[in-house]
Amino acid sequence: MQIIRNKLSQPEEVEFQSFLKDEKIKLTRFMCILSSILYASFVAVDFWALKSAFTDATLIRAFVIGCLCLTYISTFTGFFEKYYSIIVASTYVIGAGGVEAMIYISSPIDQAYETYFVGVILILITLFSWTYLKLRISVPLALISILGYAYIEVIDRGMELNSREAALVTNIFLLGSAAIIGFIAQVMRDRYIRENYLLQQSLKEAYKAKSVEAKDNEYLANHDALTGLPNRRYMTELLEKSMLEAKETDKVLVIMFLDLNGFKQVNDIYGHAAGDKVLKVVAKRLELAIRSGDHIARLGGDEYLIGLMMNKDHLGEAENMTEKFAAIIAQPMNIEGIRVRVGSSIGLSAYPIHGNQISVLLDIADKRMYDAKKGRDSVSLQTIIEERDNKVAVFPGTNV
Repeated sequence: MQIIRNKLSQPEEVEFQSFLKDEKIKLTRFMCILSSILYASFVAVDFWALKSAFTDATLIRAFVIGCLCLTYISTFTGFFEKYYSIIVASTYVIGAGGVEAMIYISSPIDQAYETYFVGVILILITLFSWTYLKLRISVPLALISILGYAYIEVIDRGMELNSREAALVTNIFLLGSAAIIGFIAQVMRDRYIRENYLLQQSLKEAYKAKSVEAKDNEYLANHDALTGLPNRRYMTELLEKSMLEAKETDKVLVIMFLDLNGFKQVNDIYGHAAGDKVLKVVAKRLELAIRSGDHIARLGGDEYLIGLMMNKDHLGEAENMTEKFAAIIAQPMNIEGIRVRVGSSIGLSAYPIHGNQISVLLDIADKRMYDAKKGRDSVSLQTIIEERDNKVAVFPGTNV
């Protein structure tokens, strides 16, 4: 990706101007404050350099300072952002006009007659460096300021030109030089700011892409790629948290180990693509069937794991939920136009009845699921309730 480019599309330009909003406000306020201080402090200079029109010069300075104050106040309104170019350009026109007006009212005996053009130079430099006006605005403003000074000297004072021709040419040359330097400075500044903006945007996009990638990787690490359900590792973490919650709230965590019956035949007869669809349909059915706060995972193959948080007094409700899950799974499903049905075998264990370690509870539920699958007596919730009341611990390898 090429970062060194400063031409922005229209949407990017809008975002870029929004990016500059705070900087525009800060620079404009700084310009208003500093310019007001300078305009006010130069009253003392007027007393020495503009004796012939001191009162008029003071009024001009007061008018310019008033306009600067209005510009400063506007920066606190939405009006400023909307009409930034008009406000700032007008302020600089007034500032330059104020200096040139003082030159105009000065007489040849005043020091201001020869030296106040320096104020226009300062304004030209700040016009390019303290604003974010587009060049199509700042360049004409600079030319207007220079031509305004030339008009005063050449047209209005034509009769006196011969006596100070060399000084006038030098002054206009200095004004033009200041405008050229300011122009080049603005071009370079705008280029670097745009490049910096584009670099920041590129870094943000790269960070966002990395964040999305990290989230995707985290999701893939914690979820089954086929069904989107939590995998064994993530489910173990969820069950660990549920077990702590059950301990704190004096509840029972029921674990259901579920295996599909007839799934191998689906794979053998209709192929693995059909088998994958069956697994996804079953996953979605079970996911929709569990309650909020319960968990479901696919362990691999055709095995699923469900964690249910139950009140001790309502533990028998888990029996109904087991039957509900089995009935949901047993419902026919349409796989590529073929009516397919699978069954299920479910093994149960519960915390704290069978232990306080998830690995132990999983082993018990797994064993009981296989007992049910092999046609042995599966352990119902009634058995678990009896185990709870009798405080019988059942461990892997024990037939119940």
